[in-house]
Formats: sequence, structure tokens, C-alpha cells
Amino acid sequence: MADLINWVPFKRKFCCLIFIFMTGLLLINSSQSWGAEEFYKGKKVVLICNFSPGGSSDTWTRLMARHIAKFLPGHPDIIVKNMPGATGLVGYRWVTRVAKPNGLTIGCFGGALASRQATEFEKYPKGTADLRDVPIIAGLQDTDVAFGRKAVFPKGYKSFLNPTQKPIVFANIARDDSYVRDGAKMKILGLKRGKDADFIQVTGYKGGAEAYLALGRGEADIYATLVSGYRRTPLQEVKAGNWVPLWQGGIIAGSGEVVRHPGVKNIPTFREVFQELTGKYPSGPYWEYLKWLTATKSAVRFVIAPIGTPEKTMSILSKAWGEMLRSPEYLLDQEKVFGNKEEIMFLSKEARNRIKMILNKPAIVDTVFEEITGE
Repeated sequence: MADLINWVPFKRKFCCLIFIFMTGLLLINSSQSWGAEEFYKGKKVVLICNFSPGGSSDTWTRLMARHIAKFLPGHPDIIVKNMPGATGLVGYRWVTRVAKPNGLTIGCFGGALASRQATEFEKYPKGTADLRDVPIIAGLQDTDVAFGRKAVFPKGYKSFLNPTQKPIVFANIARDDSYVRDGAKMKILGLKRGKDADFIQVTGYKGGAEAYLALGRGEADIYATLVSGYRRTPLQEVKAGNWVPLWQGGIIAGSGEVVRHPGVKNIPTFREVFQELTGKYPSGPYWEYLKWLTATKSAVRFVIAPIGTPEKTMSILSKAWGEMLRSPEYLLDQEKVFGNKEEIMFLSKEARNRIKMILNKPAIVDTVFEEITGE
């Protein structure tokens, strides 16, 4: 009986302790949820696009801007701000070095930053952030689509080696990986660069919108943009009979083979075009470079937060993006923009793994890059 008498108070004390502990957990969780709700409620979240309006990066940023507020606690207002310049580095440097890490500024960046860091990082302005140090929210898989003026290529890619005028003019933003991409493809086809040769490459365009104007004026003959960008102005011009699709870069399948992007299934890959025009399978250093570049398109865009953003805030943002990417409304809108509902975005951990894959590039990448940009 004495033991029972002693046990009863202890049992009550133990139950009280359990009750207090569980109540504390509930209060903590409640305060965290309430804090996130109150933090975003009535606020404005700015999505920074690092290219000019009208291009593929802007299109992608505005796609997310239409949906993400529904999944952020407090449903804040979403604003898109374009910050172009230095082929995307102006916006990237501002978000990673200037913006406050408070969850109210998010970078939605194109420009193939991972592949550019792999090949150009030593040339970047001092203080440019290493992507491996940047908080990643999500990433995007995409590929490029090359298109040209129908007046120059009346039969599309089938008339590519016999255009109506020479040299054909490529519009490029800068001497970056896209510049090397176009140059490598021409070299594989046996074409020579120069004013008196087969092709020339003109750089200095700020983004897709400026390149489209150049094609419309006849100042350039070919430009390549990502699928998201192609399905807007370029596709309208294709339907109007002014431009023709030439090829797509493709994506890397599980077997390692280059296959067509599901959003542009009707456009052949450059490998298919090369085989039809030459009767051979591409090979050699330029092709090895292009295969690596195609692999980089599995991580061509990123959603990032400023360096120093608290883990709690990153958790809220990653959860919101994950819910958005699975929502029927977003997928339906994605189909309008990208041409398919298949999952083409991935969250932070997978994005970081893809960055590592790109930065661990084969030695031939640097050799080809230096050769073509140095000509």
C-alpha cells in the first residue's frame, strides 16, 4: 500500500511533465506557423529576373509569379523586376551580394549560370558568388531551340547548308557558352567563320527581345532560345511563316543518349539534323563539348535566395515551391508555356547535385571554349 501511495504522486508528476512538454511543442509549432503567416501577410515578394522583358527567362519568371503567392503563407503580393546586364550577372550579383536575406527577394535566374561558372568564373568580376555557396530553392531543366529567317532557310534545316545568302549571321548575347555552342555546331558541319566565309557571330544583344528585333529587321539570321522562350514570340513568327525552326539541343536520357525535349517533340535534335545532312554520326572534341553542354541544360535555370537567408525561411520557400510544382493549376499553365506537363523543375538538393555535375566538367570543355572564344 505504501508503494502505491508513493507511486500515485510520481505518476501524476510524470503525466504533468508529459502534458507540459506536449503543450510546449504545440505552442512552438503554432508560433512558427503564426510567425510565417504574419511575416508574409501584407508584404511584397520581389522576383528578380536577370534578363530583359520578353525573353525566355522573363517568361519563366512570370509563370512562377502567377502561382507562387498561393503557396506562401500569408499570400503576399508578387512583383517581377527585370535586372538585365552583363549576360545575367548584374541581377545575380545584386541578389547574392546586395539584397537582404529576409525572404522578400528571390532570384529567378537564367543565363546557364552553372555552365558559365564552369568555363568563365576566373573572368567574373571580383566578389561574384560561387553557385555552390548560394541557397538554392529550385532548378529547371530545359533545352535550346534554334530558329532562322525563312527567307534565308526556305526549307528549314534541310536547306541549312544551302542558304539563300552568305555569310549567315548568328545573334549571340556574348562570347559565352551559347556562343561556343553555335560555333562548335558550325565547325562540326565543316563551315568556316568570317565575313568572307560561311557564317559570322554578332554579340552584344541584351536578351531575346533584342535578338528577335534583329531577326525581324534582317540584321541577323539565326538565334537560339530555350523552350519557354521559343513558345512565345518565335513560335508566333513561325506560325506566321516568317521564321522556321532548325533544331533543338535536346536533353540527356537515362541511357546517356541525346533525345528530343518533350515540349518540342516536332523539332529534331542537332544530332538528327547532322546525320541527315552529312550521313554521319557526330564525333570529336566539338561533339564532346556539345554533349556536356546538353547535360548542363538539366540545370539551366535556378530559383535562389540571397546568401545568409535563414534555414527556417529557406524551408518555407522550398516547401512553397514544391507544392506549387505539383499543383494542377501550375502544371496546366506550364503546359501552355513549355508545351508539356512533365516535371521539368526540381527542388534544392537535386539542383545542387546537378550544379556539382556541371562544375566537374571534362578537360575538353575548356579546350574547345578557349579555342572558339579566342578566334
